[in-house]
Amino acid sequence: MTALSIFIALHLSLIIIRAIYRKICLRDLDVRLFFSEATAVEGDSLTLSTVLTNAKWLPLPWVAVKFQVSKFLRFADMENAQISDDYYRNDLYNVLMYQRIIRRLEFLCTKRGYYRFKSLDITCWDILIDRKYVNHFDCDASLTVYPSTLEVQEIDELHTRINGHLQAQRFIHPDPFTFRGIREYAPNDPVKAINFKASAKSQDLMVNLWDYSVSRQVVLMFNLQRQSRWHNEILDERAIKVAASLAQRLTEAHIPVRFITNGTGIVSSKGVDLPEGTGATHFNQIMEALAHINLDQTPDTPFANIMEQAFTLYQQEPEYWLISTYHEADIEAAYHRLGSLGAKTAWIVPHSHQVDIDERFINRNKLILVE
Repeated sequence: MTALSIFIALHLSLIIIRAIYRKICLRDLDVRLFFSEATAVEGDSLTLSTVLTNAKWLPLPWVAVKFQVSKFLRFADMENAQISDDYYRNDLYNVLMYQRIIRRLEFLCTKRGYYRFKSLDITCWDILIDRKYVNHFDCDASLTVYPSTLEVQEIDELHTRINGHLQAQRFIHPDPFTFRGIREYAPNDPVKAINFKASAKSQDLMVNLWDYSVSRQVVLMFNLQRQSRWHNEILDERAIKVAASLAQRLTEAHIPVRFITNGTGIVSSKGVDLPEGTGATHFNQIMEALAHINLDQTPDTPFANIMEQAFTLYQQEPEYWLISTYHEADIEAAYHRLGSLGAKTAWIVPHSHQVDIDERFINRNKLILVE
């Protein structure tokens, strides 16, 4: 065989091989990404699995899997990766015929949020590495990272301060199903408590006595309005942790909690109003709402309006716990209106020394500052 014949044979072989790769290299080639858990808490370590499947007879010596995800998922293995505004990864595979390859990457959840992959692509080269073929894949893998909560000592201290603040306001609700006796009328007794038969017999006004109900309900209200266009993200994240910590303490104590916020994000563009509930499932719903809040979006609805509506719906029976760094006149007026209508109220203010709050304002509203 002459040199020319060998050259022609090699050239034809390369043309055929290139034609085969061009036609079928991306066929039956699939990639999937999986988080080891659907939810996590700030500080948790999880695993991301990449599953690459070549379900055909053609081997693929050069396959690159590229994806982009938030930089707040901090991967331990930084080889083949780079970080700017996001985390970019480009891993190279050598895939044989009918082979599946699974790679696992450990990462740390450094910030609460809702995370999805922004891109997922496969790039294949032929055996001469001079022709490449690209395919884009949809990826429905997602991860919700709940905010971390305060240290136990901090939660205990804050909870004690709130309960102490409410104790002075507490209206203990009589239980009409447990009759305890009769006594003489006092100026502060409600008219509906008067026992007219007993009053007629004794010739003095007499009132019924009941045992007291110890049941509690809490409307946890979380306001993300801003004092100005610029916001302190560290302080906002601290406020989210305070909300998460109080929700945790209340649900663990089996106290029914309704959660209201004007914070917007993935879950809703109009804020969140979760009905009253208790238990782990309800707590996870609150944590999910907090995880999805996007601090780059400014709430449209003034929280004073939300507070007025909340009272109209639930009246004075629950306790109203307001978490708000915003402290302008409109929300102060709405807060005092709740109290004037008979509601039990507490205003918790996540606070930084960088933000000045007038001492008279603090004393006037009996703010509970959380540094």
